[in-house]
Amino acid sequence: MAPPVIVVGSGAAGLAAALAAAHRGAEVVVLEAAPAIGGTTAISGGVVWAPGNAYDGSDPAEAHMYVQAVARGDVDRPALDAFVDDAGRVMAAIEDRTRLRWAPLHDWPDYHSEFPGGRDGGRSIWPTPMTVPAPVAALVQPAPDSRSRPADDAAGITDATVFRGPVRGQGLVGGLLDGLLDAGVDVRSDTRVEQLLQSEAGIRGVRLAAEQLEGRVVLATGGFQFDPELRAVFLPAPGIVPLGTPGCSGDGLRMAMAAGSRLGNMTEGWWMPTITVPGEELNGAPYSRPLHRERAQPGSILVDQRGLRFVDEAQNYCDVGRAMQRFDAGTYSYPASPCWLVFDATYRGRYPIGPIEPGDPDPQWLQRADDLAALAEQLSVPAATLVETVRRFNAGAVIGEDPDFGRGSRPYDRWIGDRSASNPTLAPIADGPFFAVRVGLGCMGTKGGPRTDDRGRVLDTSGRPLPGLYAAGNAAASPFGIGVAAGGGTIGPALVFGDRAGDAAACDPGS
Repeated sequence: MAPPVIVVGSGAAGLAAALAAAHRGAEVVVLEAAPAIGGTTAISGGVVWAPGNAYDGSDPAEAHMYVQAVARGDVDRPALDAFVDDAGRVMAAIEDRTRLRWAPLHDWPDYHSEFPGGRDGGRSIWPTPMTVPAPVAALVQPAPDSRSRPADDAAGITDATVFRGPVRGQGLVGGLLDGLLDAGVDVRSDTRVEQLLQSEAGIRGVRLAAEQLEGRVVLATGGFQFDPELRAVFLPAPGIVPLGTPGCSGDGLRMAMAAGSRLGNMTEGWWMPTITVPGEELNGAPYSRPLHRERAQPGSILVDQRGLRFVDEAQNYCDVGRAMQRFDAGTYSYPASPCWLVFDATYRGRYPIGPIEPGDPDPQWLQRADDLAALAEQLSVPAATLVETVRRFNAGAVIGEDPDFGRGSRPYDRWIGDRSASNPTLAPIADGPFFAVRVGLGCMGTKGGPRTDDRGRVLDTSGRPLPGLYAAGNAAASPFGIGVAAGGGTIGPALVFGDRAGDAAACDPGS
């Protein structure tokens, strides 16, 4: 008989772990500290990167080649191989165990499709629209931005759609939760785990405020980006803006550390340039918005505090966020954190910026000036430098080139840009008035945590499994190091390693 399994956290990794453990016959309880279920997954686009899914017709060797090319730094190669080999099975298992059905995103390129093994579409999927019972839907974490743009036909869906508001993250959580409740899993919100119960034999359960629960434990609490102390200790740059849900405050990390786990990838995160609109909140904490498709549209650039460009603005969000972390030894500062999105009146009249649409009144958080020199004064950047930066960018944009950073030269750049424009991502910044928005270094989730084997077993400082303790998702060390493979590159591994951790928790030998 399978031992009881306790899953701590209810995002993609936790729900997948619970589903797998229940399938193996374990008595399963899911414990979520927040009032609602789903965590950051519920407010995401719900995209899943899963090479080998039913719609991915590529050679599996290509996916292995691509993952090995994109993963850099603190990388776990065996875990990467396990992910690629098992992703298709896990996606099929989720369809078998729930009413969720996947739809392909055929034209969504890998973030570095120019790398060996990269593809221009087919590896990212997301759930088809579905209706869950009202009592189930009421348990799911509400989305902070209700202006989503769902579509029944997945064709043509882009990052621009997803990051203009949550599209199917709530559907993904709702479908998984519905399957768990049908399987008899005990799902509790507003239930915070205070500590792990430990014996000489290993982890034997958890302590809550009013009771103890016995069983093997899967940590799936998300990352630690909302904890200022942990950010200061582990993350590389100051001024990091936490994104996601406030429950991502390091509970799982602290429990794993107290149990004697080995840590990995602690300085890494899922980076995202972000804007903060005064007064916006999520679950009582300040809410910041991803600045995503705005960076890639023709007629905009990012400039640092010196008035200089520093990156191909149309690259994927994580690589742009990484570029924002550059340290300038001469000034002993991080000049691109924060930075500014600069654009002109033509751009303002054509594209949304955060919550504002073309034609909306200019909010106070949007800087505006009649000329670039006056705008530079508002931004406290050198006017001559900003004017020269725009002049140089415009000279290239007129002929469709970016000699400094190669913007528009990569398939993903062109895909995320405005494909109805004469150039998807390049146009001069020339028509006054001119505008700017302050851009912070956002972290959608941290990548560091207890190191695990490829079955989600938490390892101790000697590299041996800690009996009874498992981890997945952002509560565990990501095997990708600094790399981000594609749209859904967080949720895909969370589902796969969540499934593998839940399966191991229910099936591992021992008491």
